[in-house]
Amino acid sequence: MTSTQGQQSLKLVEAQERSELLDVTGYDVTLDLTREATFDSLTRITFTSRGGPTFLDVKPEQLRRVHLNGAPVDPTLLDRGRLPLQTSVGDNELVVEAVMAFRNDGEGLHRSVDPADGKAYVYGMSFMDAAPSIAACFDQPDLKAPWTFHVRAPEDWTVFGNAPGLEVEPGSWEFETSQPLSTYFVTLVAGPWHVVRSEHDGIPLSLSCRASIAEHLDADVPELFRLTEQCFDEFHRLFGIRYPFGNYHQAFVPEFNAGAMENPGCVTFRDPMIFTSKVTRGERIQRATTIAHEMAHQWFGNIVTPVWWDDLWLNESFAEYMGNRVTATATEYADAWDQLAWTRRQWGLVADRAPSTHPVAGNGAVDATAALQDFDGISYAKGSSILKQLNARLGDDVFFSGVIDHFERHRFGNATMHDLIASWERAGAGDLAGFRDSWLLTSGLDSLTLDRTTGVLVRRAPESEPADRDHRTSVARWSPGEPSWTVAPVMVDADRVPLDAAPDEAVVVDPREETWALTSVDPTTLGLLPGPSRRRPTPRSAPLRGTACAAGGTTPTSTLPRRPSSR
Repeated sequence: MTSTQGQQSLKLVEAQERSELLDVTGYDVTLDLTREATFDSLTRITFTSRGGPTFLDVKPEQLRRVHLNGAPVDPTLLDRGRLPLQTSVGDNELVVEAVMAFRNDGEGLHRSVDPADGKAYVYGMSFMDAAPSIAACFDQPDLKAPWTFHVRAPEDWTVFGNAPGLEVEPGSWEFETSQPLSTYFVTLVAGPWHVVRSEHDGIPLSLSCRASIAEHLDADVPELFRLTEQCFDEFHRLFGIRYPFGNYHQAFVPEFNAGAMENPGCVTFRDPMIFTSKVTRGERIQRATTIAHEMAHQWFGNIVTPVWWDDLWLNESFAEYMGNRVTATATEYADAWDQLAWTRRQWGLVADRAPSTHPVAGNGAVDATAALQDFDGISYAKGSSILKQLNARLGDDVFFSGVIDHFERHRFGNATMHDLIASWERAGAGDLAGFRDSWLLTSGLDSLTLDRTTGVLVRRAPESEPADRDHRTSVARWSPGEPSWTVAPVMVDADRVPLDAAPDEAVVVDPREETWALTSVDPTTLGLLPGPSRRRPTPRSAPLRGTACAAGGTTPTSTLPRRPSSR
């Protein structure tokens, strides 16, 4: 039968009920990709159940056959992507045979024809609710299970997946069983790709792109592999937990509607990241931080996955912070934080001042569609800034001890904000309830403004979202004739904190972006700053970072998030 038009968005309460009923033990999927418009999808799902009704997610062009524990299930019961099931207590086996449509919207199994040479390429994007258009599944982040793929493809194609695979005979590919994955991570990348391979620290590495841009990938290969190797070394040093997903393939794919997607073992990037002309250093930094961001996800998101989308920050805020940090400390792009001051941070500040602002955590994602609205500068840039601040308060030893405890307790499983907070507290962070409530669970941002007349630094929280947020930051000062800035710490733990400023002294609040607040350069400081033709002062201890103007700004296209709502 043909699928009914329209789809239903999974609600949180539905996900909770299904998670309480089922434990999925494995997916075994056979795909035939040899046709142009559609492909055959045969899925065998094993799971245990407490017994009772539930539903399967499947979005076929045609649902041919369904058997649950050997008994047929009526395919005509399929309604808007859901097939009702009556499960038995104990072990269950579900077999689903379907015809699926290749998609051209960057979701599901996307098929693209390169206009340069007419060659076709396929890649999977299962994020949020697209997995059921590749294979039947129980599509929610907390029903993780191992996946095994068997793929039939044209004989001149190469196929990559979440686990290592081999071409066992021409056009026939067999893949190892993956580690437990959430459905939204599942991918395949198949086509006549140009492939480059390497190895680092026992991890097989590979890169792929369309044949028509092969020469440009080859020109970037040394930098791309160098960045990947440096990031792996630094993540292994910080976490003490090795990358666990076997091969690490980075595929640069056409017509992608995101910046990148962190599929375990097979990360996909939009292929304009293979530079076909001269680019700025800023664009190279953006690519480097994206590579590091996706690598951070192999731990934050892939080893431990949020139970539900209201803890999206456990994925994106961490990947943003760790990706930027590792790029700045372990690669040639030591100025990554400077670049991001004028791109990602501005994106977050604009989002946090908008009427649509929301908390970093516990963002009220009642269903999957609502969660899409929160893939924004708050979940990425603001969350990253809060983690950077928490790291400064706790220090690396406590911060990463808590993170490692979190990974070890929930390895290949799911967790919540409360789980991570508990791990930090066990590691010696003390009571983080106040920090959690004011920074993670309260929306909006404070403003920090110098009042020269009264000699105070004024902290103002949004009237609609009052909060008592401490800001551990610094103040930079400079006077005409001085060779450099002086930078000193300041603790803003009240609405008015003493801060004297001489009449001829320039003062910049939070120059190193140590907190999340709306800061501005007061008129006196603006008048004192040297013009472009004069020598600018340099700091004594560390470079000044960008400070946000109160007027806000626009978000450059390059800072758009990787997710469907903004891709």
